Amino acid sequence: MNEKLQELEVKTQSEAELTAKIVGNAEEAEAKTTRDAVEEAKREAQEAKRASLKARKEAQLAAKKAKMAKKAEARARRRDEMIAKQEKKRRATASQGAEQVETELAEEVELASVERTGKEIREVELVTEAVAKAKEAKEVSTQLYEGTINLIIIPPASVLQIKNLEEKLRLIQNLRVVLTSGSVDEPIRIVVSAEQPIPLIDALSKIPIVDQMTKEGKEIKILLKAVALPRLF
Repeated sequence: MNEKLQELEVKTQSEAELTAKIVGNAEEAEAKTTRDAVEEAKREAQEAKRASLKARKEAQLAAKKAKMAKKAEARARRRDEMIAKQEKKRRATASQGAEQVETELAEEVELASVERTGKEIREVELVTEAVAKAKEAKEVSTQLYEGTINLIIIPPASVLQIKNLEEKLRLIQNLRVVLTSGSVDEPIRIVVSAEQPIPLIDALSKIPIVDQMTKEGKEIKILLKAVALPRLF
């Protein structure tokens, strides 16, 4: 009898422990399910929050782009209006100034024509003057001299220059040196005599030491070329 009671107690205790274990497992499973549900809910809430922030940023960016596009459109419209006003003003100015421009152009053409005519006249005068001078120089150089002629040497002239000139004069055919007078600081006179008519100016121009000549009556004034002074050191 006692053994049966003991077996029954052991069996009852085992069943109680098993029941407690089953209950514990059920509670633990329920708690785990509850934790998983809470974690899932948290993740979904975070994802929803991130999606909401992203949507808000995209909406702000779209609003900013729309605002910038509106400003750009306004600037383009003002620019087009300004260009249209400037073009209208330019056309009006061009229309008003066309007659004035045409008048100014006509005046410039007329002035250029007058200036060109005056320039052409001056050029003709210069050419005529040059031809006359060349003709006169040719006549002077080919003029024949005969008899006594005075050569006036314009100072300054050195003794060596005068001697050199006299030597060159003696080489001229049909010409004779008669007299030389004067001083270095005063005009020196060389009297020459042509036995036959000779082109004296032309002959004098071929003497290397002679620089310039001028005819005054029966005298010929001569300027000799300057002589380079020797360097002392």
